[in-house]
Amino acid sequence: MPKKMGTNSKAEAARERRAVAESEKKGKEARDKDDQYWREAEGTKSRAAKKREEEAEKRMEAAARKAEIRKLAEKEQLELERAAKKPDKKANRVAAPVPKVTTADLDKRRDEERAKVLKNADVEKKKVSRMAEEEEYERVVMVKNVNRDDSLIEAHSVDEALKKMAVSEPGLLPDRHPEKRFKASFMAFQEAELAKLKEEKPGLTLHQYKDMVWKMWKKSPDNPLNQVPE
Repeated sequence: MPKKMGTNSKAEAARERRAVAESEKKGKEARDKDDQYWREAEGTKSRAAKKREEEAEKRMEAAARKAEIRKLAEKEQLELERAAKKPDKKANRVAAPVPKVTTADLDKRRDEERAKVLKNADVEKKKVSRMAEEEEYERVVMVKNVNRDDSLIEAHSVDEALKKMAVSEPGLLPDRHPEKRFKASFMAFQEAELAKLKEEKPGLTLHQYKDMVWKMWKKSPDNPLNQVPE
């Protein structure tokens, strides 16, 4: 009668391990492929998602700071307890009494650290708020003057303006040599009106102020070009 062959338990166990490993490998590949698909489908993060991540990071940082404060307090308490238990090696030396740190002392110290952290956070918050307000104010007052009068003469200097006015408005030049009085009169007028405009309408650019002064100057009786003799 032939001898019955028994099952090799070690070989069977090895086959089972290989089967399990192969199954786990295929499962991981399938999960990775699925994750890659959804990552590509989602695309770039939205602003809302980024904001949520930033807020979560801030909360984690705040929690980490609190944990660090608590850790420092515990470490300090442990060091004080060790110092109190440490014997004096010098027999003739009278050890100074080590002040006992009570729970109230620790609570007070933690409250002080917490108040310090909150104060710094409040200062930083006010700083960010102030910067935002300044940026908003600058955005409003530094905006380009879209209502600028197109009839204003573009000129890089008073002399150039005078030459252009002589061509565009010859009727305003009854005097043969108004340029002798024009420049000095305009500079004095501009200096006086700039100061008034800056006080009445703060926040504009110098270019906008000068445009307003030039428009006023064209109609001003102080302008020699407007002083037509009878």
